[in-house]
Amino acid sequence: MSASAGYRIARRQAIKTLGAGAAALSMPSILSGAYAQTGDLAGQTVKIGTWGGSWRDALEKHIGSKLAARGAKVEYVIDTPSGNVAKLVAARGRDAPFDGFETAPELLPPLAKANMVMKLDYAKMPNSKALPAFARGDYHVVTGATLDGIVYNEAKFKELGIEPPKHYSELDNPKLKGRVAFPDIAHSQHYNAVLGVALEAGGDEASMAKAIPVINKIAPAQFYNASVDLGNKFSSGEVWAAPWHAGWAVRLKRTGVPVAMSYQKFGAKFGAMLPVYYSVSASTKSQAGALAFADTYLSPDVQFEFGKFTGSVPMDPAARAKMAQDPESKGFLMFSDAELNNAKEVDFSKIDLAAWREAWTRDIKR
Repeated sequence: MSASAGYRIARRQAIKTLGAGAAALSMPSILSGAYAQTGDLAGQTVKIGTWGGSWRDALEKHIGSKLAARGAKVEYVIDTPSGNVAKLVAARGRDAPFDGFETAPELLPPLAKANMVMKLDYAKMPNSKALPAFARGDYHVVTGATLDGIVYNEAKFKELGIEPPKHYSELDNPKLKGRVAFPDIAHSQHYNAVLGVALEAGGDEASMAKAIPVINKIAPAQFYNASVDLGNKFSSGEVWAAPWHAGWAVRLKRTGVPVAMSYQKFGAKFGAMLPVYYSVSASTKSQAGALAFADTYLSPDVQFEFGKFTGSVPMDPAARAKMAQDPESKGFLMFSDAELNNAKEVDFSKIDLAAWREAWTRDIKR
């Protein structure tokens, strides 16, 4: 088989895995603030694919501004990870829509197989030396992680006499009808939530469909695709509970919304962890800028400040130890090595993603 034929096959597999729906997503680029005219990155435009809202704001405040001081112009391409990956796939052999991008474990393998992401040069990311070994992959570096469970309105639960949910199936409660949201298939928290439900129903990654009857019985009022929208609905009181990540609970609590976090058992594990991957497009025109963005992201100070602001868990050990003492984060996040090692990570090698997407689209009642 020729290299070009191999690329075409891998690219078709990437498109099949992602699903055609994601390719229709289109979100704008957002430019960072003023940038210096001199510095080691002067003249470079660095485009970063990432989420929007407060996550993007934190990236700009703690990372983008530092690259701008070195002369780079930083732009953000805002979309879900699957939406941004669909943009990359659609660009084919042309200029990449972004240089560096944040993505998820299930999305990266077909991109690596299709040679659409570059092998990382860790010599150019000295801050990566402090990371645990699992965080340094050939084609991605783990910059942090979100911890998933159920975010709920603590005040409403107390008012209605509902105990903090120990199981996902407890969201099937008449008192919660019309007030529960669930992550749709394009959302990053989707697979952790579905696997949690499937495990409670006697399934696992290879039998995710066992979650569908339970989710239909819960009858979520909303299948959310954007955390910003869900945050607004928690704030307004429209939603009282949702499988989500603890970072949003931290952010909402900071603004006075009476939310709490409850983690569920995943078999022998407790809670679920979703690593945040950062990768670099193989066709980037700003490799130095994309790697500088990653290295700045991994510096201990940025790891702490970014983790504190977003409610995500830093990978840098010193930053994680410091954040464990932060009063805003206590009660929401887990920080010790033992806790993180005991958090569930989805084994995507056991999931037929195309078949699952078909089952979700066909069988979930809306």
